[in-house]
Amino acid sequence: MLEFKARTNLKLQVTDRQIEIIIGTILGDGYIHPLGKIQLEQSSKYLQYINWKYEELRNLAYSPPKLIQRIDKRSNKIYEGARFWLRQYFRPLRQTFYPKGKKIVPRIVSKYFTALCLAVWYMDDGNLYRGRNLKIATDGFDSKSRVLLKNLLLTKFGIKSTIHVNGKLRISSESLERFKEIVRPFIQPSMIHKIS
Repeated sequence: MLEFKARTNLKLQVTDRQIEIIIGTILGDGYIHPLGKIQLEQSSKYLQYINWKYEELRNLAYSPPKLIQRIDKRSNKIYEGARFWLRQYFRPLRQTFYPKGKKIVPRIVSKYFTALCLAVWYMDDGNLYRGRNLKIATDGFDSKSRVLLKNLLLTKFGIKSTIHVNGKLRISSESLERFKEIVRPFIQPSMIHKIS
């Protein structure tokens, strides 16, 4: 269990399970605001998944997920999603993951890089193409962060992977079934297509 503080007398206790979900989310689609609150957001297609995250993190959140709309600047399409925020106790995580304003993968991730953390990261940012090509979007990270994630997969789970020139992490075909076996117990119903 970890304890986070806001101001001098406000404390928030976070279980190991919750921190594993939070770290997996930050590796994926999560964003830590400079004030220390964490944004969790998903496409409206995955309401079940965002609601699961909310139930797991309910005591850390301001309020339940709310439906939102945005315009994707690249395609001019309207994006519908659901979002909620964790309370602003997480400034230490902001400083660790965004030391110079851009998200990196700090070494502390290795402590919480469990099967649950891996599954959340994969549900957030991974995909399976034609049942055999499994990739996780790591192109937003610098090369040092990508190498750290690649090494963590190998040392923690024995999963081999490669880093493509586009920055995505690809699970090697010889490790594909092992990867699925590790994350399967945590994959939420709306995300089952990612391992089928």
